[in-house]
Amino acid sequence: MLSQKVIKTSLAEYKPGVFTGNNESGWEPIGDKVMVLTDQVPDNSSGGIIYTDEHKEHMSLAAETGILVAVGEGAWKWNSDRTRPFEGRRPQPGDFVYIQRYAGAAVMGNDQQLYRLMDESCVAAMKYDHKE
Repeated sequence: MLSQKVIKTSLAEYKPGVFTGNNESGWEPIGDKVMVLTDQVPDNSSGGIIYTDEHKEHMSLAAETGILVAVGEGAWKWNSDRTRPFEGRRPQPGDFVYIQRYAGAAVMGNDQQLYRLMDESCVAAMKYDHKE
């Protein structure tokens, strides 16, 4: 049996969120909003410490990486101060992204996964070589 990849940060250990390629949340961002399925907190640490549900919820909200699931029609059309068109590759669903800690609003999806709905500006970077 293969062990699942663990992403370690200064705050916690995370396991990557699972994205099927479809937005199964039941929510669709509008305007310049985007929705990210953040990396998930496992039930226990690699050292065997069992996390409480409250701890897992707090650490989930602190997650800084995840998979972009949906993009509003106005996202990444303009630069950050809205003075000229956005240049470069636009992030799209399926991209592994780095986001600001605690950014956006937590939204429970129809699939019982916790998503974060946020402004496009809360996405700071995307990783090109991310593989599951």
